[in-house]
Formats: sequence, C-alpha cells, structure tokens
Amino acid sequence: MKKWRGIFLTWAALLCITGCGKTAYIEDQRFIVAEGLDLDDEKKLVMYTASPIFSREAKDKFKITKATAETVREGKKNLEAKLNGKFGPGKLQSMLLGKKLLKETDALIYLDVFFRDPKYEINAYMIVVDGALEDVVHMNMSDKGQIGDVIKSMVESSYKSRISVQTSMQKYHKQMMDSALTPSLTEMRVEKNDLVISGTALLHKDGTYAASLDNQESSLLLLLQRDTSNPIPLTFHLPPEMFHTKEEMSYVSVNIKKGKVEFKTKLEENLLTIDIQMKVQIDLVERMFTLDMAQQSEQLEQAIEQELTKECQDLIKKFQKHQLSPIGVGIHMRAHDYKNWRKVADNWGKALSEAIVNVSTEVAIKNIGVSE
Repeated sequence: MKKWRGIFLTWAALLCITGCGKTAYIEDQRFIVAEGLDLDDEKKLVMYTASPIFSREAKDKFKITKATAETVREGKKNLEAKLNGKFGPGKLQSMLLGKKLLKETDALIYLDVFFRDPKYEINAYMIVVDGALEDVVHMNMSDKGQIGDVIKSMVESSYKSRISVQTSMQKYHKQMMDSALTPSLTEMRVEKNDLVISGTALLHKDGTYAASLDNQESSLLLLLQRDTSNPIPLTFHLPPEMFHTKEEMSYVSVNIKKGKVEFKTKLEENLLTIDIQMKVQIDLVERMFTLDMAQQSEQLEQAIEQELTKECQDLIKKFQKHQLSPIGVGIHMRAHDYKNWRKVADNWGKALSEAIVNVSTEVAIKNIGVSE
C-alpha cells in the first residue's frame, strides 16, 4: 500500500510541474558564433556577426551581418534590426579584432558589454586579424564549413601544435587587469584565399597593438610561459661550418618534450636583473646534414643550446623594446619578492625594458628516431 501511495504522489507531483511557457523553434533563433570589431576609414566602429541558418528553405548555411555604430550596444541594436529571428549571444565561439582598431584604442572598452551581461559567452577565443577584417568574415567557406567552427578549430589546432597561443575573452580580461602581465592573442590573416594562423599578436598594457610574433617565436613564447603540456616544435639553422655542411642544409628540427623554466629576479639600486634558466629534453625529428650521433651528439646539443639561447634572448629584447610582459616574470617577482615588486609595480614595463636579462639553457637529446 505504501508503495502504491508513493507512486501516486510522484505522478501527482509530475503533473503539477509546468512545462515550457513558450515553444522556441531553432529555425527562429539567430545564434552568433563569431563576431568581429574594427574601425572604418572615419574611425567609426564596424561590427560583423556570423550566425548559422537552420531553415530548410534557405540556400546559405550561415549569414554575415554588418553594422556601424558608436558603441557595441548600439551596434547590437542595429544588428538585431537586420536579423530575422531572436538574437542569441550565448553561443559565441570567436571574437575577431581588427588591427586597425587595436592600433588606435583599447579593445577592452568596446568589450565592456560582454563582461557585464551574463548572457554573453566569455570563453570565446580572441583573435587579432592582420589585414582587413572584412576579408576574413567574407571568406569562401564552401569547402571548409561554417566560419565560426572553422576559426575555432584553427585556433585550437594551432595551440595544440604549439605554434600560437590560445586566449579566451576571460583570460584576455585577466591579462589586462593584472599589472604584471600584458596580453598575447592569436593572430590570423588571409593568404591566397586561405585563412592562416600567422602567429601571436602582443598588446601594450593600455590594450593597443605592440608587435607580432611568427610561429617559431610563438613556440618560444609558450616555452617561456612554461606552457609545455604538449611538445613544442622548433627548427634551428645551425652554423654550417660546425658540421661541415652547406648553408641551405644546416637545419635541425626538434620537439621539446619536457621543459623546466625558472625565473630569478633581483633589484639593486633601482636596476632589475632577471635570470632565466631553462632545462629541456628534446626529440630529434629532422636533421638535414650527415652526422655521427654516436660521436657528435654532445656537439649537436651544444649547438642547439646556443641557438635556443640566442633566439630566446632576441625574443626578450623584442619584449623589452615595447615594454611588454607576456611571460609572467612580474607574477613570479610579486610572489617571491613582494617588497621589491612594490617598488617597480607602477612602472613595471619601464623597469622590464631597462632590466639586465640573462638566459641560460641546458639541452638533452632523449630520442633521435627509429633509424640513424
């Protein structure tokens, strides 16, 4: 009896639960999966959105919409007037920023509405477009898929391959708010009617564009950021006379399988000294010259050490030239030497640009492949 009474009460409760107040059909929704911001020639804000079309009658599978406005919120209203459906902002996958916009102003100002309104998706990836943003959003995607999925997949695969960073809107906001960091975003451009992840865009502390890194420099950036969860690919051109080979054949490619990067900072008489020590284990994946690994492996390790040290030093000089801090040295100093950090925190970029930076590397070849 108690069993049947329990079942009856459960059914009664389920009957009292109300269903959806109003049916929402997917054909009537306009989900924004990619959005772009740039400035036109009159320095007015131009917004682009890409949204998939679910209607069976429609020939196109996604729609690109453009609007010009003074603010993002005003632009949203203009876009809603052009969309035949309910505006759905919670599916955003990619936020594209034109380099023209970033050279003029801080993009965070325009993105304010995204962080204030909980309906917006702040895990979308941030991408800087090198060139005209219009060329990217109007790319022919007939052989690739929907633009939102394509760009998202490209950012994820390039980061997994360790040739560019992967920065969400939330991470970008953190980088902008933290006085010890400057932002680093994926950079994309159009090459011969193809979308290409060209490397990484670095921003000043005020959010404006500072410099670009190619894929090799982006890999070194990830190493210095201690982001070594996946192998980091690097290709080095070694001195040809060292291995008695031709200039055009003196290349070696490696994967960094394990990397340990340590920072040490010291402030004396208002002069900052930064020591960066790296110990890496590598797999040899390509060698374009003849070498007796049994006899000359140590010589090869030393050559790679020298080249790795040189390229990291050159990259750090680029950071110093633009007063950038994308690798987290400031975070380390704040955590381990807070007393001295307070002395340079307000002018961290300047202190970093004037700092003495020493880089030392230790390379160990762990794998040379299955044949030699």
